[in-house]
Amino acid sequence: MKRHLLPMALVLMLFMSTTAGCLGLIPARESLEAMRGEAKPSITVESMMLSHVFDSIELEPYTNTSKLDVRADATQIVIYRKVSITGSDTIACFDNGLTRYVQATLIDPAGNVQWELNECQDVQPATVEINPDPTLEIGDWTLTVEARGVGVPGTAAQDQFTITVSVQNTCIIYPPNNECE
Repeated sequence: MKRHLLPMALVLMLFMSTTAGCLGLIPARESLEAMRGEAKPSITVESMMLSHVFDSIELEPYTNTSKLDVRADATQIVIYRKVSITGSDTIACFDNGLTRYVQATLIDPAGNVQWELNECQDVQPATVEINPDPTLEIGDWTLTVEARGVGVPGTAAQDQFTITVSVQNTCIIYPPNNECE
């Protein structure tokens, strides 16, 4: 028993010295970090959709200006667009787009046009990605849409458009939280 008393006393002294005062906080914090679990990246998407169906035989105007908040953790902007102008497959843009059209622009906080659309005929659904170079401009981005069209209510002969702008944000989730902050 005496043979084991000295090593046991040394281990006990070492253990007590590491758990006392400021030095004791380091192993305590490390053990709590180990119990907490791994941090995980999480992706959130904030979207804004503008969609309109023209339902008047008279030429109908449409205008909208919307703001989109882009934060520092934004990693990408994805724009979906679809335009349907009735009869444009036979007489596309017969007046150079002065009568029936969809025009849209996405402008960053610095005033630069990042994306634009100017159509007077059917446009198949498509997406456009705006990736950071090296980061996206932080602040309020402005989406402006001007359109004009016609439609016969209750029929398929209606001009329409859909534009969706989605901002993808990435953050790190630290357990036990399950949400981005």
